[in-house]
Amino acid sequence: MRAVFAKSFARIHARNLANFGILALSFESPGDWDAIHPGDVLRLDDLQKTLKSGRRVRVENLTRGSVYTLVHRLSARQLEMVLAGGLINAIRQRT
Repeated sequence: MRAVFAKSFARIHARNLANFGILALSFESPGDWDAIHPGDVLRLDDLQKTLKSGRRVRVENLTRGSVYTLVHRLSARQLEMVLAGGLINAIRQRT
């Protein structure tokens, strides 16, 4: 699964990302954005299970020893698309 982290997303951009199976995550605390630097190694544990159970995602910065909370604002349909790997895959799975 691919994910994009940002301070915020334009609504149409977030929808397009979901159509292509890319998870759009924004920082719960916008100041955390500045704590991540190029080359940092980030880990998201058991992402599919986490997404099915709620909107918050825990991200661990292995380089700096920090933990951040990110959130998604996906509808149930968009979440289905992201978990399937995109809109086309989601449609295939339904048929």
